[in-house]
Amino acid sequence: MVADPLVEQVNGKLQELDQKIQEFFDQINGVLSWVPEAFAHLIEPIQRGMEVVNQKVQEFWDRVQQWRQQPGDATVLRVKSEIWASAVANPIGDVAGDVALEKLDANVDWTGRAAEAYKAIVPAQADGLTGVKDLALQIRNSLNSLANALDAFNMAMIIAVGVFIVGAVGAIAAACTVAGAGAAVGAIASAAGVSIGLVTTAIVAMNSYFDVIEVEQIALQQKIHDVGSAWSRSDREFSDGSVRDGDGTDWRVNR
Repeated sequence: MVADPLVEQVNGKLQELDQKIQEFFDQINGVLSWVPEAFAHLIEPIQRGMEVVNQKVQEFWDRVQQWRQQPGDATVLRVKSEIWASAVANPIGDVAGDVALEKLDANVDWTGRAAEAYKAIVPAQADGLTGVKDLALQIRNSLNSLANALDAFNMAMIIAVGVFIVGAVGAIAAACTVAGAGAAVGAIASAAGVSIGLVTTAIVAMNSYFDVIEVEQIALQQKIHDVGSAWSRSDREFSDGSVRDGDGTDWRVNR
């Protein structure tokens, strides 16, 4: 099965960001390693700034850790949703149409108490099958909604990581001198802060949506349970269909 393309994009952006952050640290370390004695007083502010950058970087990776462990897969969700439609809802819908009372030969060929009970129960069973079809379509829609939410979250992640990458690239370019290193440290720290805010907002929005989906899924589980307990049954004896055994059979041929 094809992997979720947006998940692949996020992974690619995270790898690129990791590389750019390392390049930035290497650039700063390289600049500080040959600072002339006359500019030694500039090192301490840069070092303090790098401590802030370290904290921001760690906070960012902490924010995306859960995504790395459980990225989700909207592609799989959409495949599963279509299975609910094609393998469950559509066939059951066809069966519901086939068992409509006006389409059954038994409605015409047989009479008797069992026949009347059979005629009475068929419409309720057809309605029950239609209910199962509707339930399957609700499950499909729920899975599609969750897939769309995952897509929106991954798009937000791509934007958040992209902001950090742009900030890191600019900081690398600026950190080629001691004078530029201080500004570069501030720039990448600022980019990290913006990215952390974007990721946090996306996580909060996704968690809120998960709460909605969880309530919806619980309701669907209850509906699935209710299908079995609410299925219409008859207490009539349908098996005695003989017209030659001499008893008062519940089924009689309609002539």
